[in-house]
Amino acid sequence: MLKGKFAVLSLAVAALLCLQIAGVDTANSGNVDPCKSSASSPAGVVFACPAGDGDALNVIGLTITVNVRDGVGALGNPIAGVPATDMWLISCNDLLNLCNGSSAITASAATDVNGNSTFTGDIAAGGCDNGGVRVVVQGIVIDAGVCGVGCVPVKVRSADFNANGVPTDAVDFGAFTSGYPVDPAVNDCRDFNNDNKVDVVDFAKYTGHYNNCPTAPHQCDGNCP
Repeated sequence: MLKGKFAVLSLAVAALLCLQIAGVDTANSGNVDPCKSSASSPAGVVFACPAGDGDALNVIGLTITVNVRDGVGALGNPIAGVPATDMWLISCNDLLNLCNGSSAITASAATDVNGNSTFTGDIAAGGCDNGGVRVVVQGIVIDAGVCGVGCVPVKVRSADFNANGVPTDAVDFGAFTSGYPVDPAVNDCRDFNNDNKVDVVDFAKYTGHYNNCPTAPHQCDGNCP
């Protein structure tokens, strides 16, 4: 019996040595590589609300696709089975209040055999970031830092202007109506439908979320009853 165990161990060691001799980076196998992984989407604007009832990305044609890969070889190997809750979005310029942190928006499903998944839902957040978003996988920000890749071009504009977690209180209402209608070149955070106008359409979208307090799991700062 002991001999058999050593035989199995020897085979495992031999296989590892073969991989190392062949130049395969076994130390990084299965670990998310931020530069070999990637994220992409069409460019556009998504309307967000802390209550988690803003525009769904897939409904407005802004589905975000992520491909998760490890650090093995030149291109990396796809990592399958990364849970949906281990993948989320962050603001590129840190201008959003993401309600309940990473649960503000998570992936639609675990990564498939090719390491692919998507973000299709709505974003529970306050604030406005026209710089786009980035995908985070298991705590690792994809395509950032040394990778030198730009943000995913999805601009996030929320009814919660002051990003305090309450989307439509008197402060936000005052901010929206100040100088209304306003040139979007002055404040495009109010242009919710991305038509380069801030008009009655945007106002209707905003007032449709008036006094719409977020609830679990999207509660932001506890400002609602």
